Amino acid sequence: MKESHIIRAARADEVMALAAIRRDAIIVLSSGALGRAGAQDWAYSAGTDRVHRAIGDHHVYVADLRGDAVGWIEIVENRVEGLYVHPSHSGRGVGGALLLHAEERMNRAGHLFVELDASYNAEGFYMRRGYEPGGKRHPKSGRVMSKHLHRRLPSSV
Repeated sequence: MKESHIIRAARADEVMALAAIRRDAIIVLSSGALGRAGAQDWAYSAGTDRVHRAIGDHHVYVADLRGDAVGWIEIVENRVEGLYVHPSHSGRGVGGALLLHAEERMNRAGHLFVELDASYNAEGFYMRRGYEPGGKRHPKSGRVMSKHLHRRLPSSV
């Protein structure tokens, strides 16, 4: 079931919450593909310092449900650096809404395509949204995927 949420810019005071979403999403949603130990290694490979840098140096957007962050996406230029949804909200449209928001921002900035590295468990999610794999899957970094954006013409006033 899709939930009603808003997409907004991340705030510096959300570093702990966003780091917890990343950790929990990786452990729960990637364990099937990576095994429990592999998912935990990935989840604990970065913490609040990674999120703090993301908010400070890149564009980070949060899916906000009644005042609580339930997912987030990090973008740099035309690249998705990370997309994480808390497991309790997985499959409810949060990740799709965040990705669409990022694609729209990139499109307005003049980018013609989006790139990302999809973890094994997320490849299907991205393929259902028009992303195409580009080469072999790398166990540690995922598979490079891309999507061409359709240029939007400015609306007449």
